[in-house]
Amino acid sequence: MSYQYRRTSFGPGLSPAVLNLILANAVMFGIGVFFPRLVEDWLALVPLAVVPGGQVWRVVSYMFVHFDFGHVFFNMLGLYFFGPQLERVWGSQRFYIYYFVTGVGAGIAAVPFYWLFGDPRIPIIGASGAIFGVLVGFALLYPNQPIYLYFLMPVKAKWLILFYGAMEFFATVSYTGGARSGVANVAHLAGLVIGYFYLRGLSDLKSLPFRFRQWRRRRQFKALSRRDHDDGPTYH
Repeated sequence: MSYQYRRTSFGPGLSPAVLNLILANAVMFGIGVFFPRLVEDWLALVPLAVVPGGQVWRVVSYMFVHFDFGHVFFNMLGLYFFGPQLERVWGSQRFYIYYFVTGVGAGIAAVPFYWLFGDPRIPIIGASGAIFGVLVGFALLYPNQPIYLYFLMPVKAKWLILFYGAMEFFATVSYTGGARSGVANVAHLAGLVIGYFYLRGLSDLKSLPFRFRQWRRRRQFKALSRRDHDDGPTYH
């Protein structure tokens, strides 16, 4: 995924888990440069190799595979900007769990998607699903924190993640409609959605009936108020 942004600083330096993840991705990128067939044949996420092939490790290993420098650079840039603050709040263990839940979950979601709507033989690579999880985690913790999109335009974190989510949703819908692309947008979207519900649980879904009832009561109150006003005298 290609994106550019910066946030205002919360503290100096990298956190341990983020540093380890960046190093692991850098090492794997170097291995991929010298042994591309080894990485693609055994580590990339190929839906056909997972189901029915049974090579389930691919839903984890694909997160560390990048063949393009821009791809790994921007993914690690996002991890560098937003990951350390999450780790400082949650601790390294919880951050690792969250990172792998979103990244592995995105890979698992991609397998049936490409069986149904794409080509299950095409390899899927990259940490973008987990990075979207990190982004949504940051937006939930700091919704009003300004993030400078393309290093110039300040956007609140909550609006930025909604913008990215909308883009990935429509890109996924376009893919199912026949507009094929070389980007695994469904993995990005899955990482975002999994991260959101992992952190918020089903509390938002459970509150929907209550919110709907509140909305209906407000509408009824406004309608009654308008009718009472219309039935009364008009002063000039």
